[in-house]
Amino acid sequence: MEKTFETANAPAKRGRPYGGVAPEARDAERRDALIRAGTCVFGTVGFRKATVRAICQEAKLNDRYFYAAFDSTEALLRATYQQHAEDLRAQVGQATAAADSTLEARVDAGLHAFFTFLRDPCAARVLLLEVMGVSPETDATYQRNLLEFGRQIMANAQPPGAPEVDDADLRADQRIIGLALVGAMTNVGAAWLLTGYRDPEEKMVRNCRQVLLGTLRTMMGA
Repeated sequence: MEKTFETANAPAKRGRPYGGVAPEARDAERRDALIRAGTCVFGTVGFRKATVRAICQEAKLNDRYFYAAFDSTEALLRATYQQHAEDLRAQVGQATAAADSTLEARVDAGLHAFFTFLRDPCAARVLLLEVMGVSPETDATYQRNLLEFGRQIMANAQPPGAPEVDDADLRADQRIIGLALVGAMTNVGAAWLLTGYRDPEEKMVRNCRQVLLGTLRTMMGA
């Protein structure tokens, strides 16, 4: 039914530029607008109460553009979550790359980037809360990103220029430890969000630093 609806309501002369903007660029702009709107709606009323109408009103788009980009609100939720996950990894990566070469400096930089990101309550709610337990497909997206975050934490623990680990058993240990640390940061981040950022960011960083450094130093045999 959605396919028929989309075809019947597709914009005319899709292949022609409009106002000097190519159709592909307009599609990308609308998709970005829907992701921003999804962030706002999912981050306020929650995924289960979100409607296509509310999202389109927030994006200031006709619902035909929604169905041209996404099959469902769940598909938009996955895309919105994926966008925020990638943005967070990029911000953490930039912060740690700019920090001093010591493990302590890299951990602090990564934690500050993480908690700064969570200052956007709508993005934080999508990233930490709304995506969980929706469906097996969405759970799979969530789990893939947890692994990526875990790899980032473990890579951050290695000195710059260190060779990749080639021992399969050690790689498995690092994967599990990375997931454990991501789980800890996810839980503390969600609690910070749900309490309205009750504790100062410096306090959050200081205490989470102990968890990360203690684990990473043990792993590295320091």
